[in-house]
Amino acid sequence: MSLFGKYQDSESIFKNEIALDPNFTPRGKIEFRENENQYIADCIKPLLQRRNGKNLVIFGPPGIGKTLACIKVKEELEEAETIGEISVFYINLWKKNTQHKIILELCDQLDYKFTQNKSSEELLQIVKQKINQNSAVFIFDEADKAESLELLYQLAEDVYRKTMILIANDRSWIYKLEPRLKSRLMPDSLEFKPYKKEEIISILKSRIQLAFNQRMVQQQALESIASKTEDAVDLRLGLFLLRESAFIAESSSSKQITQEHVEKALSKVSDFKRPIELDQDEEEIMKIVNKNPNKTTTEIFTIYQSNNQENKSQRTFLRKINNLEKANLIKLEEVQGIQGRSYKVKKLSEF
Repeated sequence: MSLFGKYQDSESIFKNEIALDPNFTPRGKIEFRENENQYIADCIKPLLQRRNGKNLVIFGPPGIGKTLACIKVKEELEEAETIGEISVFYINLWKKNTQHKIILELCDQLDYKFTQNKSSEELLQIVKQKINQNSAVFIFDEADKAESLELLYQLAEDVYRKTMILIANDRSWIYKLEPRLKSRLMPDSLEFKPYKKEEIISILKSRIQLAFNQRMVQQQALESIASKTEDAVDLRLGLFLLRESAFIAESSSSKQITQEHVEKALSKVSDFKRPIELDQDEEEIMKIVNKNPNKTTTEIFTIYQSNNQENKSQRTFLRKINNLEKANLIKLEEVQGIQGRSYKVKKLSEF
């Protein structure tokens, strides 16, 4: 028999594996976020009457549904009869980490293609002109990771009717906003609190119904996954464990996910990587660290500068290094040298 022969006639546990993807958006309401979704909708509501909406800062730890709730509101708004009257923009400010990249993304979402040979200022004027033909909702994810929020101030100043939603992990970030921007936005704040265990079980059951055939997960196995997920304060871990447990069950020709499968999946928790989104500079620095283990920050910066035609400042470089350390991708170890104190860069994980 060939390597794959025994699998050809076997029935898969999975019905729709995509339902276990953290970026999957279920149809219908988002469980246990109805109040939060309504609050977001209330901030947008004035736009439906062609008035200015409320601005909002959403905060809470990763993996508890902040982005999912906003994407759901975006989808419902785009499906409503008001489509064409309200433009909705979603931008991750960690991925689009410069003013020019944000402007290009706005152009792309506006379906404006003539961006070549135009400066950022020229494109921004075009963007504002197009947006001001209607009302607008801006959803800026990972706002606390942005290098600069100057563009947000310009949009807040020059777009007539809008709601700006800023998503952040750090609760104290709102207090660190530049006073000029904060006074212009005057944002409300909305906290997303971690899910309770019974809520996690209910959410996982909903995903199980979408992902698997009937009664594929034993109750004890589900309880174990929910407990681990509650401890981690990250629903994405629960989805990871469900998928891994299913793979293990399938490999043993089991028709059901048992506690034994979950325990084997738990041994792979170290393989679970929360989504880490690096900007272009951070990716470049990580590549340098990978090729040059145990170099100091000064040595890494020298290589980083030599690889770029642009003049990269050491201040920006050190900020990127700190971001990578916060993401647990590197560790900085203090060392004493002839020229005083410096830091050796140690790689903790791949990216």
